[in-house]
Amino acid sequence: MTGYRAPRSKFALAAILNIALFIAYLLYNNTSSGQTSTHDKLLRELQELHQMILRDQRQLEFTIAEQKQLLDKVASKQKSSPQPLNSLEKESRLLHSFQASEELLKTHDIAIPRDVPEWTEIDTAYLNTVAGFDMMAGMLKEEYTKQQKIVTKAAVDFAWISRKERVYKSLWNHVLLIYQSLDPTLRVRDKEARLLDLAQTRPEVDFFLRLEQRLFPWIQVRRRTSFSLHESLHGRGFVFCGGDRQFQTMVTSIQSLRLKLHSQLPIQVFHMGEKDLSHQRQEYIRQMTYDIEVLDITDLLDNSYLKLQGWAIKPFAILASKFEEAIFIDADAYFLRTPEALFDDPGYKATGCLFFYDRTILPGWRKGPEWIRTNLPFMSNIPQASRSFRGTTAHEQESGVVVINKARRLPALLSVCKMNSFWERDLSVYQTFYGDKETFYIGFELVQEPYAFIRNYGGVIGELKPDDDQSICGAQMHLDYQGRPLWWNSGLVKNKNNEDMRDLYFGYWMSGGGNQTNREFLIKNDEMKEIMAYELELDSVDDLPPPEEPLDPVWDYLRGCMSGWKVEALPEDEAERANSYVVMDKISRKVDSFITQHMEVDPKGDWNSIL
Repeated sequence: MTGYRAPRSKFALAAILNIALFIAYLLYNNTSSGQTSTHDKLLRELQELHQMILRDQRQLEFTIAEQKQLLDKVASKQKSSPQPLNSLEKESRLLHSFQASEELLKTHDIAIPRDVPEWTEIDTAYLNTVAGFDMMAGMLKEEYTKQQKIVTKAAVDFAWISRKERVYKSLWNHVLLIYQSLDPTLRVRDKEARLLDLAQTRPEVDFFLRLEQRLFPWIQVRRRTSFSLHESLHGRGFVFCGGDRQFQTMVTSIQSLRLKLHSQLPIQVFHMGEKDLSHQRQEYIRQMTYDIEVLDITDLLDNSYLKLQGWAIKPFAILASKFEEAIFIDADAYFLRTPEALFDDPGYKATGCLFFYDRTILPGWRKGPEWIRTNLPFMSNIPQASRSFRGTTAHEQESGVVVINKARRLPALLSVCKMNSFWERDLSVYQTFYGDKETFYIGFELVQEPYAFIRNYGGVIGELKPDDDQSICGAQMHLDYQGRPLWWNSGLVKNKNNEDMRDLYFGYWMSGGGNQTNREFLIKNDEMKEIMAYELELDSVDDLPPPEEPLDPVWDYLRGCMSGWKVEALPEDEAERANSYVVMDKISRKVDSFITQHMEVDPKGDWNSIL
């Protein structure tokens, strides 16, 4: 280690200023008495300057001595136990400590988040300082009440919300350990009461409870903290939600699981009261098959904050469900093979969450990437490499099926729900994104939690396009991680988007692409071209080689058809199963019609013919 050298420049400056002060004093003694007041003022200012210089000099001397002491200590340690540089580097902690295997990255896109620091004793001590008190006051400020009407987007600041949610996540992990250390024989209600008692003496517990109430006030129905919800989770199951309008397709989807795929997992169906799903339809669902519950979500969460409607109910249904591991299924989604297999997906097992990509449509969309850049100071590797950032699509995620381990990822799920809360969705999120779709992966990004996408974009399942055996028309289809068709959504009709409600024939499928290495970097996005030219050490983007990989297939959204990829025939058993759902849907349609006419319907009667 080289010798230590104290900086000399500030000592020289101090000497010069002291000389100037002495000269000024001599001049003062030689001046006439008529200028006494001016000189007195000058003298006082010079004396104050002198005191300041002496103060700074003493501080500098103290700092230099402190630094020298620290450096000597480090040098002594290195001398006594020398370590090579590469060993010191290994001791450094990665900012992105979550890692994925090379084998996993062949089939999945894995979000590698920035680590949110763990809560420490130093953080708790900080809360007892003036600065810490000021920080808490800012984060605990109530932006609006449930009765208040918000009319400006400025009231919903997701950059600020994301900061609070990351602090909340760090606190949640810390306080959870405190909660779990309480007497296990206590009832949940008593354990929560005990935690509230601890908040009187532990500032971090008090801060956590207040912050949770500010961020997620709607969770406090029949509970006082999120920990009682976390502790109540158990088992695996399917989650559905829907009202009268979704009743027909939801009944078919549920019965397809029970009667054709023989799925045994329990099912919970959520609605938003009798005005959403009529009492007769609720009773029909309860009785039509085994191990199924029908629940009003407004009994479980405070809807006076949420004002739930439409798509927004989906993440809250997942949250309110009793399952530790949940598979959410849209009312118009159907599986070719049992969905329980998703719990064994390597991406899900690694991250605790599994998502599916949407189809590639509507290129050139900029609002979403701009929102993300504005509101996410920290991002994983996923957003900036996504299609939407490259301008090739408007929709990144399809939320028709979501698989999540709530015990592992509860703070992230709360973040997703926050994006679908009333003012947040109406004034910001749904003004930018198409409903709830993107809120799932962006919610995870807000709190920097890992997640997995199966590396394949939304494809198509259905029938050959008339006069064109290289195109398939039908519903949006998704593959499993092994590249096999697994599920589709958009129902069982030709094309609900242009109101072509004829029954669809399921015989063929086509992948949506998405397995290319370069993902069209060279074609759609000038920024990506610059990056690639730099990495290849080229002088200009004009020197880039033409892409060697094939383009992703093209989706004709209005016609519901896809072309540009290999046409595949469904295996015979899967084609038979898929087309049997069309037959089942006719029963659901008849049941829905009878209920609309207030006629009595046997919940089990017509389904016996399907067995």
